[in-house]
Parts: sequence; C-alpha cells; structure tokens
Amino acid sequence: MGYTNLQLFRNFSIKTRIIVTFLLATLFPVIIYLYVQYTGIVISNSTALFIGIIALINALIAAFLVSTSITGPLELVLHSLQVFETKKSAASITDNGFDEVAEISGELNRLYTEWNREIVSLGKRQLQQEKSSEKNEHQINILEKQLDLTRSCLNVAQTLNTTFDFQNNLRAILDEAIKTINVQWASILLINREKNEMTVACVRGVEKSLLDALADEEYPSIRLKPHEGLAGLVIKEGLPLIANKGHKDSRFKQFSELSKRDEKVASLLCAPITSADGTVLGVMNFINRISPPVFRNEDLPYVKDLSALASLVIERNRLYRNLFQDEVTGLAAHNVWRGYFNEEATRSVRYIQPLTVVIADIDDFKHIVKKTNSEFAHEIAEACGKEVNNLLRDTDTASSVQERFFILLPNTDTAGGVFLAGRLKEALERLSFSFDQQSFKITMSVGIASYPENVPDPKLLSKNALSALNRAHEDGGNRASIYRSQ
Repeated sequence: MGYTNLQLFRNFSIKTRIIVTFLLATLFPVIIYLYVQYTGIVISNSTALFIGIIALINALIAAFLVSTSITGPLELVLHSLQVFETKKSAASITDNGFDEVAEISGELNRLYTEWNREIVSLGKRQLQQEKSSEKNEHQINILEKQLDLTRSCLNVAQTLNTTFDFQNNLRAILDEAIKTINVQWASILLINREKNEMTVACVRGVEKSLLDALADEEYPSIRLKPHEGLAGLVIKEGLPLIANKGHKDSRFKQFSELSKRDEKVASLLCAPITSADGTVLGVMNFINRISPPVFRNEDLPYVKDLSALASLVIERNRLYRNLFQDEVTGLAAHNVWRGYFNEEATRSVRYIQPLTVVIADIDDFKHIVKKTNSEFAHEIAEACGKEVNNLLRDTDTASSVQERFFILLPNTDTAGGVFLAGRLKEALERLSFSFDQQSFKITMSVGIASYPENVPDPKLLSKNALSALNRAHEDGGNRASIYRSQ
C-alpha cells in the first residue's frame, strides 16, 4: 500500500496518530473485558485467546498503517536529499500531507527553489564573466598587437635616426613591414610628375631576386597614365586600396616591365605616401599576405604609419640633397666640401698625413652647351658626377660647381691622385652622349696638388690644384697636370 493512500492519516500530526493508535490498541481488549464482566457471560479460554489474537492483529495493523504514513514520505525526502548530494539536482518534492514530514518537504522545496535560483543566477554571472573574460582577452590581444605594431614603427624610426642614406632607410621600412605584416614582398614607387611616370625606388622580400641584376638607381620606370590601375586610384583618391584578388582584380594594371612579377600577385595592399601638405609622393605596395591570407582593414592604420615614415624619408632626402648635395650631380654641395677640406687640412698637419686635392674640368663644356642646350649639359654633368662618385672611397669627398669637380683625398699622395685621374679618364671614355643625332664624347682636364709632397701648406691645395688645372688646359686638355712649386 502506498503512502499516498494513507492521506487520511496524514491529516493528523504524527504525535496524534501514535496516541490514537495506542488508545485504539489498548481500548479494544478493555471494552471486551468490561462487556464480559457487565453481562456476566462466561467465555472459554479458547474464546479469550481468540479475542486477544484479534486485538493484537488490530494493533499491528494500526501500527503498520501509522508507521507507513510516516516512513513513506520520509523515504521521498531521503531520496531527494540523496539525488541532490550525488547529482546536485534540486527537484521539488510532491507531498500533499499536513504533518511534520510535509512541513519538512515544504522547507526543502523552499531551499531547493532558492538553490535553483542561486544556481541560475550564478550561471548567468559565470556566463557574463566568461563573456567579459573573452572580451578582455580580445582587447588584450588587440592591445598587444597594437603594441607590436608600435614597436615595429619605433624600430623603423630608430633606424631612420641613425643614417641619412636614402636607400638604406627605404629598405629598413620595407624589411620591417614584410616581417610585421607577414607578406612575401613589398615595394615603394615614387612619382615624377614632370615626366608623368612612377619609378621603382625600392623592392624587398623574396621577389627582389627578379630585379637583383639591376642597381637601385636602374629600377625600371613605369609610365603612369592618370588614374590608371590601383596605383592611379590611390594617387587620385589619396586613400589605400585592398585587392585580395591580386592580378585578377579588374582595377589591377599589368606593366610589361614587371610582367613576370605581376603574374605572381595573389593579394595586394596599395597605400599612398603623402607629404605634409597632402601631396601624394608615391605608393607603397604590400604583396601576397601569408598569414592571414588576405589583407584586412585592421592593417590600414599600421600601413598609414609606415607611409608617414616613408614620406619623412623622402622629404628629408630632398632637404638633405638641397642643403648638402649638388642638384645635378648628386655630389656634396661645395660649401660642405669646403668644410671637409678645412677639417682634413688641419688633421693632415696635426698627424703628419698626406692630403691630395684633385680638380677636374669637362673639356669644351661651354662649347657643348652652345651647340645643344642646358638640359643636355645637365645630363652630361650628372653622368660625370656619378662616375666621380663611383670612384670615391668612403673617406673621400667630392663636389661640383657647374662643369668643375673638386675631389678631396685624405691620406693620399700624388701617385694616388694620378691613379684616380687615370681611372676617371677610363670611366669617361666608356660614356657616349647623343643630341639631335650628334654623338658627343667627353674628356676631362685634371689638376693635382698634394701636401706635403709639392705644397707646403695644405690650405693652399685647392688654389694650387687650380693652377695645375689651368696648365692642363693650356697644354691642350684631356690630360692631368701635377702642381710643381716654382
């Protein structure tokens, strides 16, 4: 019999049930006894035994029913507690009674309800904490990435602060970008607005091998039509563009000069290099993102910072060239050369070291200008300046004033000056120029003066080298003359 069928018993308290059961169990034999005594009925021993057995059975049945009405609900409570202990599952107890066990079940249900409410609240808080933790971790990752990008820009800035060498600075920018953005190669193209073309100023990365046969100043020039290709759009809008389809992008323009390289472009980020006044100086290309395999908008702020550094390098190089270099030949400005000359003159006396000055003139230069024009004359002067620069050691310095070249050779005697003049003659003989279908060959006259070999005061070297140069001209030009003291 289930305890649910004993609801009548559970309408009373446990104490009442026990007392009533006890009274019923004892009252039955007492009533029989009093009845027998009152009526005077004589009963046999077997009848008395039967009546006693009946009374005992009634007492046992009553005790069983009462105990079951108590233990049944308690078993439900115990089972609920065991489930809660093992599974941490707080399921409510269904108990319709009104006794003490029902009160315990109700109290447990209340505790279970609070427990479930706390568990739900705790789960929500934990979920919020997990989301907050993920958000914080994401923000930390973003900050760490931004910090890495900032460190990258600082590394480039430190390199730019140590040298004024234009190519080295451009290489430093691209090398750092290749490592940080994780691309296969990168390039910088600068605009020549007068010629309406872009020139490859620097290429770094795995694909530099395609141009290894070329010197930096011989990178191919690319004819640029207005607003043509990705670079044209970038120059027009002054904004970076992402082409993750690479050379298959409809905006991509292939150039015959770099066709082999263009075919390998799988993804591309092209960014403008803009001056302080907003003028686009060129473009910076990042090609073939490795990981992740495509460029994203998150890459643009870093690329913008790199472009600003590239703009700084370009503007600083222009300023440096204007202040310290001859515009035509690229050699040191003459006032800079005179500063080096005064320093080396003082040093040669202090340390008793030889010092030589070589001054060279392009023969018949004024006659060439009259027969051609100033642009052609600049072309000749520029070519001669490059040849002079190629012959210099790290310690040597050269400048130019129109068609005249001044070369300072520290710790060099007369023989060293003559050797340089001979190499310069050989270099110029390899040059050939043409104007209006006329060919021009260039020769030079050279004057050489050395301290202390033939000049007693190093500060007179420049003056005496000019005297030797005049003698070379008087002797017909295309020769070197050594200063001899009278």
